[in-house]
Amino acid sequence: MQDWTNCTAMVVEDSAVQRDHMAGLLRQAGFGQVLVACDGIDALRKLDARGLPVELVLTDLDMPGMDGLELIRHLKELELACSLVVASAREGRLGEAAASMADGATRMQMLGTALKPLHFDVLQSLLAHADAQALSAGAMTAVPGSEEIEAALAQQQFLPYFEPRIEVAGGLLRGVDVHASWLHPERGLIRASRFLPTLQGSASIAPLAMSIAQQALAQLKAWHDIGLVTLTMSIRLPAELLADRRMIDRLCAIVHEHGVAHRSITWECPEAVLTSAAPLSIANLAHLSLRGFGIGVAGYRAGQTSQQQLARCPLTELRIDHVIVNEASQQPARAALLQQSIEAAHQMRIAVVAEGVEHGSDLALLRSYGCELAQGPLVAAPMPAQALVGWIKGNRRRLKELVAVEGGD
Repeated sequence: MQDWTNCTAMVVEDSAVQRDHMAGLLRQAGFGQVLVACDGIDALRKLDARGLPVELVLTDLDMPGMDGLELIRHLKELELACSLVVASAREGRLGEAAASMADGATRMQMLGTALKPLHFDVLQSLLAHADAQALSAGAMTAVPGSEEIEAALAQQQFLPYFEPRIEVAGGLLRGVDVHASWLHPERGLIRASRFLPTLQGSASIAPLAMSIAQQALAQLKAWHDIGLVTLTMSIRLPAELLADRRMIDRLCAIVHEHGVAHRSITWECPEAVLTSAAPLSIANLAHLSLRGFGIGVAGYRAGQTSQQQLARCPLTELRIDHVIVNEASQQPARAALLQQSIEAAHQMRIAVVAEGVEHGSDLALLRSYGCELAQGPLVAAPMPAQALVGWIKGNRRRLKELVAVEGGD
């Protein structure tokens, strides 16, 4: 009998009753940890934040927001799960799921499909097709090691992806948020959340950030040259780079070399830089501010950083974490935190960016609170540079209509 004690599974199911039932079956099978998600978007958000693939995902297919087939596609592309079991009340849909797994190479193993309601003996039969120890080892090896990352950096496999930010009031594109991405020659595109945790505290984190910044600044200059002159860019700087004045001076030199206006660029620091009151980093941020750059804080969560700590740094922009933003229109406690964060920023004359916006009702709430900018799945996913111009042309009308809707999705 398989030993799943050291393995983690996730149930993705929009019905609370079915979700609890399936989670109970997995615990009965011996899984050491069982995570739950109410739909595909919730699952991806939790798996992405975890930073480590789970050994098994047990998912329904018919779910609002993102159905199971779309979730399977993302799980394959992002390597967020080692194996998969699909359950549905409709036999035809199970065939679609099996076909989706057969379409294209994937490291994720399909253990099988089952009609709902799922029974324990059926689940056991499906799990018998897997090797728990091999899946556990696969989950660990799916996370790149530091040596592999350092080699990829030397081979220039890292590149910036750009996530559009729109004006909440009018739907106009105002800027892009830069994401570090790894274009792996065999595994395809790997998101930053999969490899950055491995680099924390290493000697490679600053060179990687510098490489991404240099590529992004060159692209911003190219966009300005073709007429997108009002486009701004936010670039995240790790604490290791912010603490090194030589790196800061090099960044300024790169901006000068590309001829990009300082006001078009916002350098973002991790929230931890403010909470730890790191004197060198804050002094270097002040230096950048004096040179005319925007200064932002990334992933802000109310309660972790006080207004006094925010005031220590010459901030022009506060990016509120998706944990607060998502479904705030449906969660009164979350809405209160969101409103509190926006009001605190505005009292200090700091503009607010809401990240991770997924629902039209949340966008309407942000507008009512006076939030300036928004980004997230509702707007667009991060994209390569060559896709942005086409995206702008194809989405102008949609974005204007989106911000004009009061509270809908």
